[in-house]
Amino acid sequence: MASSMSNPGVPPMPSFSYAPRHDHEGHVVQLYTDDGFLIDVLSRFVGEALAVGDAAVVIATESHQRALEKRLSARGLDTVTAQRQGRYSTLDAAQTLPRFMENGTVDEARFKTIVGGLLTQARNAVDGKHCRIAAFGELVALLWAEGKPQEAIRLERLWNDLAKTHSFSLLCAYPVSGFSEGGQIEPFLKICEEHSGVVPSEDYVGLRGEEERLRSIAQLQQKTRALEKELALRQSEERFRLLVEAVQDYAIFMLNPEGIITSWNIGAERLKGYKTAEILGKHFSCFYPEEDVRNGKPQWELVIAAKESRFEDEGWRLRKDGSRFWANVIITAVRNVQGELLGFAKVTRDFTERMQAHRALDKEVAERRIAQQQLAESERSLRELSLHLLRTQDEERRRIGRELHDSLGQYLAVLKMKLHSLELVCGEEPGNPAVREVAECIMLTDNSIKEVRTVSYLLYPPMLDEIGLKSAIPWYLDGFSERSGIKTTFEVQSGLGRLSRDAELALFRVLQESLTNVHRHSGSSTAGVQLLAKDGRCVLVIEDTGKGISSEYLEQAGKNWIAAPGVGLRGMNERMRQLGGELEIVSSQGGTTVRAMIPMGGLRSELPV
Repeated sequence: MASSMSNPGVPPMPSFSYAPRHDHEGHVVQLYTDDGFLIDVLSRFVGEALAVGDAAVVIATESHQRALEKRLSARGLDTVTAQRQGRYSTLDAAQTLPRFMENGTVDEARFKTIVGGLLTQARNAVDGKHCRIAAFGELVALLWAEGKPQEAIRLERLWNDLAKTHSFSLLCAYPVSGFSEGGQIEPFLKICEEHSGVVPSEDYVGLRGEEERLRSIAQLQQKTRALEKELALRQSEERFRLLVEAVQDYAIFMLNPEGIITSWNIGAERLKGYKTAEILGKHFSCFYPEEDVRNGKPQWELVIAAKESRFEDEGWRLRKDGSRFWANVIITAVRNVQGELLGFAKVTRDFTERMQAHRALDKEVAERRIAQQQLAESERSLRELSLHLLRTQDEERRRIGRELHDSLGQYLAVLKMKLHSLELVCGEEPGNPAVREVAECIMLTDNSIKEVRTVSYLLYPPMLDEIGLKSAIPWYLDGFSERSGIKTTFEVQSGLGRLSRDAELALFRVLQESLTNVHRHSGSSTAGVQLLAKDGRCVLVIEDTGKGISSEYLEQAGKNWIAAPGVGLRGMNERMRQLGGELEIVSSQGGTTVRAMIPMGGLRSELPV
């Protein structure tokens, strides 16, 4: 080495200060380009152990074993004696590897039995607690060369597991040429992780100065980071590729800038019916109906996607068998970092069921809208009919009332006059039966006249038109109290004017129906009536202190009282609705309150009494 250094034209011999030492326990990997360099490193590693009386175990290829023994002999080491003493053991790696392989996989138990037994034998041979064992294994390199990187990594881990029960320094070796392919980046990094140290090849060891070595280390670090980034990118791309290929509910495929299909996933095959081999290289317009192709729809979709980076559409698409399905389509432009268009990613989903559901829903909504319109028309017709019936009823009551008053009432009046004349003819004999009978007939006729007048006024009180509601109410209350025995009170707001004829009649009918219910059902001995103006409405209030109306009855009646079981209750509510008013009934065990409210619009001037 000294002569080489003295000659500037001859490069210096590589220094082995970077080679692992046998007396430092660890698991080191040596990378090499030339077999001679590996033998130099290995002879130093094994030779140091044998020279100081320690043990060495070598599992190497036959050629490396022969070269190592020659190099050790050249250094003055007696390998034959060391083998006889059991301090130096060798195994042919090519012959040993199959002994613990099963179905292409390393068997852990066999490995530990074979290699662990060799290490135990070496330690027993030197018989010392502080004895060191230098172990060299080339089994992992053979697995790597056979294209089994995962098994090589597994074997490295088994060596580490073995170190937990045996004390030795392990050196493994890989030729650098075995890591030349890009796909070996990930397993190479994993192999490095399984070692406590990585010794570079002779290219690094042969560098002249420390500055060159540091520069080389920096370059290696940069390359390592680049490899790690490339590996992460490849792993990400691989995961994404597997994800895309595994998706079955979406058709996901790639197009080149011209629209030619370049990739195809399982979902696309399932949705569209084409196998990968038969669709790659075809234009994606084959999925569109003929009319869309004629209109140039596929091409302008790509134009829009390229311009706006994204295009989404829904429409009919074709399967391989010619059947149609309603598709949701998203086309995304794919560009490189320079912004150049590389192609398009297309995602297609089958929305046929959803489209049909939407159409069915739209149809149902339309049908319901028509039904609601028909219902509204029917309700309007029903209300018009109800109003007509109420008006007809009022007119019929008016007619009957007038006929009773003008016809039957007059007849009864004439009959009374005739009876009085007959009474005069019969004289005034107290014991005369005829006189007594005539007097009774006169009394009955008089009662009939009063009853006919009362009935006719109840059917349609003439004073309602003549003097107004607030004067007709007290007249009606007097008659009601006389007939029913129920005490009544009436309060009217001062200055309250006349309402329209229809409004006053409607409120009077509510009063009649409410007091009839009080008399028939409530059991109340009193009833109070109020007539007032509030918030632009005329309000009629009828209150009693009876047993009230059951909650079931009111609930059955409903909010708008259309389903109310009583004709009178429906009639009251309908009269209010027809005039834009409202009927409100509040009932409890302490009594019932009826409020009838009608807008004050259409007031007519107060008529003189």
